[in-house]
Amino acid sequence: MYIGCNWSKALKFLLENNEVNLDYIKTGAYGNFYEMFFTMRSIRPILLHGLGYSERTGMKSMDIIDFNVANCLIKDCNSPHYGLHLAIENTDMYPDMTDEDIHKHMSKQIQIFKRNISVPLLLENVPDSPQDRIVFNHFPYFMPERLNKLFEENDVSFLLDLTHAKITARYHNWNIYDYIRELPLNRVVEIHVNGSGYDKEGFPADTHQSMEKEDYELLEWVLHYTNPDIVTLEYNGIETENEETVINSLKKQLNEIQNICNSTK
Repeated sequence: MYIGCNWSKALKFLLENNEVNLDYIKTGAYGNFYEMFFTMRSIRPILLHGLGYSERTGMKSMDIIDFNVANCLIKDCNSPHYGLHLAIENTDMYPDMTDEDIHKHMSKQIQIFKRNISVPLLLENVPDSPQDRIVFNHFPYFMPERLNKLFEENDVSFLLDLTHAKITARYHNWNIYDYIRELPLNRVVEIHVNGSGYDKEGFPADTHQSMEKEDYELLEWVLHYTNPDIVTLEYNGIETENEETVINSLKKQLNEIQNICNSTK
């Protein structure tokens, strides 16, 4: 089982000083990606997650994506697969769009992506919370029966984001373990982990903070029901943490994730 982690200044420091074991650097092709590419690639292979088009299964059209560029990037990164957010935004919707309409539209876009991408396609679950609905403009799409149908009919693999699932369950007052059990765990190829918190209104939010005891326990539990190739930590510090705190926290989390993965092989 391989370990991945979001690119950050702290991660660069730990890797250059051989203080953590890591197989993949995770990043997307936006921001300062091209400035940092050769630095990252000289250290590890890159898990490419994001092409800069806000790609999602519900986007109105895939025509804006240059798949030739995407496939060249994937090859240069040596990325083993590509994760696409399983989401549809409110602006993607048309009047009177039904659940079946959404399913058909997403299936069409998924198949376009599958045909044009050079590596296996993974779909990542997104959270359902007020922040996700308002700030990120996502139409709620999180019920297990809908997700399972989409995965099965389109024959795609699953990028299980545990924090996204936890936020969804917490917002709806569900048991997180019961919710995850209903997801297509037999299709999991990668797992994302990190800590979570709350927004200013007190609703669950994906703050990408340090993992806590409950997060490690959830990862350990789900590894008994899945067989992922990669577990990826999505943490690079929060605003209130200084550089030393981020480095120490990142090292601690990566070591703990490694221990959990080794113990569940």
